[in-house]
Amino acid sequence: MFERIHLKFVAIASRHSKRTVAIIIGLILSLLCLLDHITGDYSLTIFYLIPVSLGAWFVGKPAGIFFCILTLGARFAADYGSTSATRNSSLHHWNLFIEFSFLIVMSLLSSALKTRLDNEKALARIDPLTGAINRRSFFDLAEQEIYRARRYGHCLTIAYIDLDNFKEVNDRQGHSTGDKLLIADVDTISATIRSSDILARFGGDEFVILLPETAGEPAQTTLHKVQSKLRQCMTTGNWPVTFSIGAMSYTRPPESVEEAVRSADALMYEVKRSGKNRLLHITTG
Repeated sequence: MFERIHLKFVAIASRHSKRTVAIIIGLILSLLCLLDHITGDYSLTIFYLIPVSLGAWFVGKPAGIFFCILTLGARFAADYGSTSATRNSSLHHWNLFIEFSFLIVMSLLSSALKTRLDNEKALARIDPLTGAINRRSFFDLAEQEIYRARRYGHCLTIAYIDLDNFKEVNDRQGHSTGDKLLIADVDTISATIRSSDILARFGGDEFVILLPETAGEPAQTTLHKVQSKLRQCMTTGNWPVTFSIGAMSYTRPPESVEEAVRSADALMYEVKRSGKNRLLHITTG
């Protein structure tokens, strides 16, 4: 039962803003305060953990602490309406302090756990070396772009980039230099393409770019600019690396991301076989 309630609240919270979630949690806290005031039952204290932990999880650490303070105020309000002879005793106040401390600790733990999970999710979708998204994340985003292109009749371009002679850099200058080179490549590409474009690292020295709503000459111009900037970067770093790029533009969206990536990859390998260090770009209907 409690698991179903939890899942239901998670589903609701995911669809609404933090402000709306905070209001809902405030209503839950108000209900608990009312019940506490009516019953005077100290065992209700454990239930205050629900709004406190939810606030820390869905709204943030400050919200969790704020709800802890509200809970303490609710407990004092319940005591004020109580006729119990022990309400003003030092032992009772000590119990309130322990309850408040417990809620603070649980609030901080909930917030820390949420932050940790968010970080783990981000790491699962981002290449830790370069900061570009990984293959899995690219396919998810590309599927959305293809769906949008299909719905609104937009074009798009997918380009596959492979670094020529990258192994030579690793062998002669070491992997730390190779890592710097890859980071420099991602920084260069990111600074050249639009914020709406998608860059992903697919393998050791392979990258894929998706250009939404771009095909034909504009796509070719962008990719030539990317290749030119990358060459300048390699010259600055004194790295003997060039770039083979295969790009496929679609005036009508492809059937799948796999098909588009496979086609761009095939064009890139054609560049490799014919001498490397150039761009091969094809537009298809």
